[in-house]
Amino acid sequence: MKITRNGDNRKTGKQLLDCKIYVRKNFGVVIASRWYYDFVSENSYLPLCDLLPEEDAKILKEAIVQLDEPVELCTQITNRRQEGFRNVYLRLENSDRTEDGQPLYLITLLDIVDMEQRLEYVEHTIAKYRHFMTLKREYYFEYTLSDNKFVVYKYVNTKSITVVKQDLDEFIKKYENDPSFTKEQDEQLNAFVAHLKNRSHFFEMNFTCTNEDGTFLCGAQGGTFSGDPDMVSGIFNPEQAVSNEVYYLTTAARDAGTGLLNKKAATEYAIDRLKLAGETPCWIIIMDIDDFKNINDSFGHLFGDQVIRFAADTLQAVVGTRGVVGRFGGDEFFVMLDQINTREDLKTLIKTVVKKIAYEYDPKLRITASIGVSQYPTDGTDFGELFGKADKALYIAKEKGKNRHIIYEEDKHGAYTNDSIQNQAVAYAVSKEKRRKALVEMVRNIYTLGAGYVTEHPEVQKDIRDMFDLDGFTVYGDYGRTVLCRSGNYACEAPDTGGELTEESYLALFGKEDVLVQTSTTKFKTQHPGTYQSTKKQEVGATLRCIARKEGVPFAMIHFDVFNRNRKWSDVDIEMLSVIGCSLGSQICAL
Repeated sequence: MKITRNGDNRKTGKQLLDCKIYVRKNFGVVIASRWYYDFVSENSYLPLCDLLPEEDAKILKEAIVQLDEPVELCTQITNRRQEGFRNVYLRLENSDRTEDGQPLYLITLLDIVDMEQRLEYVEHTIAKYRHFMTLKREYYFEYTLSDNKFVVYKYVNTKSITVVKQDLDEFIKKYENDPSFTKEQDEQLNAFVAHLKNRSHFFEMNFTCTNEDGTFLCGAQGGTFSGDPDMVSGIFNPEQAVSNEVYYLTTAARDAGTGLLNKKAATEYAIDRLKLAGETPCWIIIMDIDDFKNINDSFGHLFGDQVIRFAADTLQAVVGTRGVVGRFGGDEFFVMLDQINTREDLKTLIKTVVKKIAYEYDPKLRITASIGVSQYPTDGTDFGELFGKADKALYIAKEKGKNRHIIYEEDKHGAYTNDSIQNQAVAYAVSKEKRRKALVEMVRNIYTLGAGYVTEHPEVQKDIRDMFDLDGFTVYGDYGRTVLCRSGNYACEAPDTGGELTEESYLALFGKEDVLVQTSTTKFKTQHPGTYQSTKKQEVGATLRCIARKEGVPFAMIHFDVFNRNRKWSDVDIEMLSVIGCSLGSQICAL
């Protein structure tokens, strides 16, 4: 059933918070929660099905004849009064109650709109208290009697960081033969354990205990948890703690500008977390704001700081408890994810982050990010190696035009060595300058030697493909009817495009600059079906096309293509390919 709020009047405050209704087989109500009676009022004598939509009532009536398992519906219940209806979740199931020997059935109603509001409130409250717990220095402990598990943790950037998680008896054993453990500490430990195992309603005691990770138990307060009588929980106050606390758990571990972990803290946390990861997949992510220096130069450092803070807040909000976020300085951020299992979930998270950053500001500012990713244990188990591979992937993302993410794959991106990042950083800077020089030289040769410089020289064609990571390109002349050159392993012969160049609907896709950029050729399916069928047959996944006109009429066309994949064309690639395409086209028109 489609949920609608029209007529769902909330002014009366009569909500169906958690109604328990016992009904007969004919859905006559025997007894119900007061919420139900408050809502239906004088119509409480009616069978419950009479207050539901006809199609939903039919489902329930058919199900109750032989109810083997619960039936669940999202439906509406009306009280046939001015208040209208309520959108509810309904669950019908067997019960252990009877009336005159006949079974009664239990129906549970939950107010969907109210539950949505309560869920939002709960999520907000949880986030708020996680924030408070992050600001405090306290450690938190939990002990469950049923499995004898003892856990100590602390909140960092709203994420719970586990310090101890093991069987309580095993935890105690490591102190039994410790010569540095004093008699007083032994008595404190025994008293603390007694409180846990006896499930003391409330206790408060001094407790100081050190281990290889530092002092973490001081001034203990705790007691049984009312929500779970099997659990004893509490707080360790660290006011008396010695200074050998793990660095990433200290207040000094925070970046002053964003509140995230600083480089040292994030690195130490990642190293410690990887030691405990086992076979659990973890992801190392490095993110840079693209052209951040230009943002500072164009809009000032105050605006630049605002962008950094927003990026930090966005990362923290999207990552949540699934990992830890740090700032490595400037516009570089670090993320370690330990609660993301699949590449699909990872890509969704990354997509959410970059879109939130992009859409926060005027689209004309084009604030984008480049991201490199590596995976534990697929890409290695050592933090340095994983970080290096993520950094390598980041440089590849920059080389390909920025505003994208690259997940490292050795077969595709090459092996990583200790000095490869330095080499790649230099290569990245050099490659930009080399491409500019190569473009200038290529355009000069096109205008000096004519279109044949490209169309008649396969080595030049290959240079163009390699320079822009193209799988192929095709040059047309004679109003799109003649193929002057075709470079790359296309799936079929080049089609005659003369018909396309006479269709206004197709030419309209090019815009004023006579350049068409398509990140995915599936978009042609609605824009121009004929072109879609042509690109599909050629296995072209993305294309950039330029038109050159002769006396105002399209005469030459150049297709730059990639096969069987989408392509996010960078601004630099679009500009450079447009220059090559238009220069080549103008020379073809001049023949």
